[in-house]
Amino acid sequence: MSELFSEVYNCYFQVIKSLIEQKRDISERELNYRIRSSCFEESILYLLPKLTKKGWGFYEQKDGVLHSRLSEDFYVPLTDLQKSYLKTILSDEKIGLFLDEEEIAQINASLSDVDPLFVPEDFYYYDRFADKDDYCNPDYKKHFRTILSAIQNRAYIDIIYESRHHRRLHHKYLPCRLEYSIKNDCFRLLAVESRAHRSQRVITLNLDRIVSVMSTSVTVHKLPDISRLYKRSCYHEPVRVLIKNRRNALERAMLQFANYEKSTRRLNEDTYECLIYYNKETETELLIEILSFGPMVKVVGNETFLRLIKERLIAQNHRTSSSTSY
Repeated sequence: MSELFSEVYNCYFQVIKSLIEQKRDISERELNYRIRSSCFEESILYLLPKLTKKGWGFYEQKDGVLHSRLSEDFYVPLTDLQKSYLKTILSDEKIGLFLDEEEIAQINASLSDVDPLFVPEDFYYYDRFADKDDYCNPDYKKHFRTILSAIQNRAYIDIIYESRHHRRLHHKYLPCRLEYSIKNDCFRLLAVESRAHRSQRVITLNLDRIVSVMSTSVTVHKLPDISRLYKRSCYHEPVRVLIKNRRNALERAMLQFANYEKSTRRLNEDTYECLIYYNKETETELLIEILSFGPMVKVVGNETFLRLIKERLIAQNHRTSSSTSY
């Protein structure tokens, strides 16, 4: 499978696909820049002859300009691998948040003779909480789509929310970002409170706790910089971790911590330093996520977070000892 991906989804494939989808004339200078910025220094020597009549015939070369020979109705067909990947996505119940049943049925019909690349049963999640969001719930789907539309239209929404203590809260928010938690298998909304508040602050809402959500006609020209606002809500000192890049630990860590503000740098051949910014709301979840990596990730700061890890490990060891004692 790795050979198949490296052949089809390499940089040559991506840059050529981008060029021919545009179906427009392009100067040799611009083409040279795009290929060099996406591929390698020597790639132009290989790709330029291939793009002209001497090769694949996408362009006709004349006076330093490559004239597109593709008609307006030309389209880039999907590869068998891409079709298999799409079939896999359709088997994920979260696809129902973005597409309605009729759209899913139509795509499934067009891929009826395609086998999925993976099926849900191929995956085993060993460190995921059991109380996941109910993605098939009609109200959940409605809330998700209302929020997604509001983000796209930069519109305020009116939300009734039930807190973990079962209190009903009613506020107007400007939704800025939907994020997915792998650990909790749930979606969260990052939003800012109504303009009545002097200083904007980021509010994190679990979608499964939203009782009702209504769109409003109040819009803004530009969404706030949610990353900057979120970082402002974080503790002054980030968690500093060292990642040993063994057993693909670096790639797994970057995926695991994708929803956090962070900065990463390489220290030596197989060790990376990652600074992860967090606040009170995300503290416990981040702690659990870091511990799930075992010896591949080592926390070296800050002192507050180190103390929390020690306390959790001591408590965990105590529970284990108690359960095995007679």
